[in-house]
Amino acid sequence: MISKASIVGFFSKGKVIFATVAAMITFSITLYNQFKSVPTTEISGFVSSDKNSVVPVDAVVKIISPIQSQTETDSKGRFKFKLPNIQSDTFLLVVQNKKTNIETKQDEYVEAPGGKKDIYVLFNADQDTDKVYAPLGKSNSPEYAHRPAKIVHFINQLHLPKKRPH
Repeated sequence: MISKASIVGFFSKGKVIFATVAAMITFSITLYNQFKSVPTTEISGFVSSDKNSVVPVDAVVKIISPIQSQTETDSKGRFKFKLPNIQSDTFLLVVQNKKTNIETKQDEYVEAPGGKKDIYVLFNADQDTDKVYAPLGKSNSPEYAHRPAKIVHFINQLHLPKKRPH
């Protein structure tokens, strides 16, 4: 049978103090984890149609690899991503001009603690055409974006006999 004396003996003064201290430590750790800030990395820059000064381009900017995120340029051609706790890495940016639907891709190395705040994406007819393409199903794009892929051009130059239907 459980008596009052056995219960009081079980909860001696030392055990109560130990349990109270353990509960306070657990509560403090839980509270700290709830409100601690997660380090963020900022990736930002400009999309411009002029390489010498910023001439804003109305565009959608996407990070495709190794994470995925999307934003739009503001009226001054600026874009900004604030990403939680990323590691240093090379990011693939895909920028789509909203008027022409032409897309360009650009690799950027970002160091996690400092991020990168000076990315400059040139988006005009003078840019490197190897980095420009038209998304599937988009027809209102300049001619250079509709060129065949290099492998298709190479295969066409081989002059292979065409397969005849039976």
